[in-house]
Amino acid sequence: MNSEVYHTGTRHYRRLPLLIIGLGLVGFCGFFLLRLLPQWFAIWNDTRKFLFGLLPMGGLTFFTLTGVMLVRHYVADHQLELRIDSHGVSYGSRFYPWSEVGSLSGRWYHRRLMLLLHRKGLVALDRHLVTDVGLTEDEYDRLMERLNDDIGAIYPHLRLG
Repeated sequence: MNSEVYHTGTRHYRRLPLLIIGLGLVGFCGFFLLRLLPQWFAIWNDTRKFLFGLLPMGGLTFFTLTGVMLVRHYVADHQLELRIDSHGVSYGSRFYPWSEVGSLSGRWYHRRLMLLLHRKGLVALDRHLVTDVGLTEDEYDRLMERLNDDIGAIYPHLRLG
């Protein structure tokens, strides 16, 4: 079956602000993590103090690893591809068939509209489909109109727009 493509877009991680944030997290949190780690293991015998130090050490580890991930994505020029076609929505390595999508709408983000996908189900989280360019209001209206005409008739549960 031939599929019609309604919209495509790309999100690039090779942007200077992401590199600066990543290096800042690695530098700041990594510095304190390396300074506090030997002291934290030195209180291994005092269970209460050791467990009390678990929260800040976990936070520092989380933010350091987040910074490492951002720097890695920048260096590798990681990209997320968005594709909306007659079969469903693909974003990065994830595919959402229309039967699992509850709604597709838009949200303003830095003077451009970005798409927001909400899956069906009780514990379905929203997925922001951020691209580098985004949509203008006219592009968004045309996209929702085309999707309502073609996809909305097949999937009556789907809320578009």
